Amino acid sequence: MNYKFVTLLFALNIANLKCFDLPRKIGQISVKNAAFLNFRTNTANSNKYDLLISTFTGSPFSGGNVEMISNVGDHYDNFGQTRTVKLAGGLAWPNEVAGVPDSVFGKSMVVIPDGFLVPFHTKGAIYLVDISTGSPQGPYKITGTKEGNWFYHRVLFKDMDGDGDLDIVTCRAREPIFTIFSSKDSELLWLENPDNHQYTSVWQEHVITHGPDVYFRNLKIATPDGTLDVIATTEFFTRKLSIHWTTDSQNRWTDKSKIHSRVVDSNAGALFDIEVRDLNLDGKQDLLVVSNGNNGSVLAYEIPDDFRVGKFERHTLATGFTPATSGTGKGAPGSAFGFYPMKQNTTDKKPYILVSGDDDGKGYILEPSSSRTDDWSYLSHKFVDVGKGTVGQFAFADVNADGYTDIVVPAYNDGTVSLYTFAPSMSDTATTFG
Repeated sequence: MNYKFVTLLFALNIANLKCFDLPRKIGQISVKNAAFLNFRTNTANSNKYDLLISTFTGSPFSGGNVEMISNVGDHYDNFGQTRTVKLAGGLAWPNEVAGVPDSVFGKSMVVIPDGFLVPFHTKGAIYLVDISTGSPQGPYKITGTKEGNWFYHRVLFKDMDGDGDLDIVTCRAREPIFTIFSSKDSELLWLENPDNHQYTSVWQEHVITHGPDVYFRNLKIATPDGTLDVIATTEFFTRKLSIHWTTDSQNRWTDKSKIHSRVVDSNAGALFDIEVRDLNLDGKQDLLVVSNGNNGSVLAYEIPDDFRVGKFERHTLATGFTPATSGTGKGAPGSAFGFYPMKQNTTDKKPYILVSGDDDGKGYILEPSSSRTDDWSYLSHKFVDVGKGTVGQFAFADVNADGYTDIVVPAYNDGTVSLYTFAPSMSDTATTFG
């Protein structure tokens, strides 16, 4: 064997690899049944980040909680000693908790979409919590119990009727075990912000369409007839990706004759989370979608020049995600987000993709294989592995303003929340993968 040749070939291969530093873990706290994480921008404190944490359990005798860590960046160097503050308890199944824009009520608030299909946890709602004082006030329920028990996953504040006030856009579903009491249904709808902006009683509901059930995103898309206001939705139970738009000149969603819908894809499995991002850096927005199941995938859809009639090209970015254990309702992956490990040089590089494996118990970072706009291949790097447990929804931001992205990971079964960072350690011990 020509060992010199082999050595030279190995050296050339190593030189051609794109080396990539995985984030390193810098701290961990205990939070029982930590599930969904999200950052809220604290505008009252130099735009620092508050970490919102939802917890829940399948036990019929236990409710869910929402907790918060204020100004996470202040705890960066001693995250393991950080304590959470409870914002609300006794909930059914709190999902993606989020901050409310300060302009809605003139003070700091948090919104909680609640409920799920798990027995004894199906009675969901949307709640608001006032966190502007030293002690959280609420939760205040602003949805009714019309036609059975609904569950909610995500909330968006958006002016839907053109009156200048931010309303609530959401999706909801009900999946009763016994349909004798209520039927299965799912809806995309908006809740009208009342004239007096009260948040202690029910807001008026306006159903846009039936079908969307869990996640959605709002975006503006240019067409030959102008730019239109669009809501892209995943339909987990009916296994569809759909888009909805209004042709109202003021982007209002009040006239149903001006609201239109089309199915983008009905052959991609049970679609879960969705994000809007220019993934291949061609100057056009794409849809980043997760197909959740026993052989789940991360998918990308290119938005055509005229989304109303054109074909959305689908690309599989990663696949083969499998739950670590079998069981009803188990699936993988959970969510995917485009991001950059650091703030420098982000304008001329494709974003990386952060993937929560959900019931496969892992966290991944997908690295673009090249800078070509027609190359949709990625290298997958695992940076979290909790074994046979579940990881929830990650949150990411540069929490301490050092120029590097930080990632917070909830391990549901382990009862932990861990902080990772792309910032190099003083001893430069970050693990490098090719």
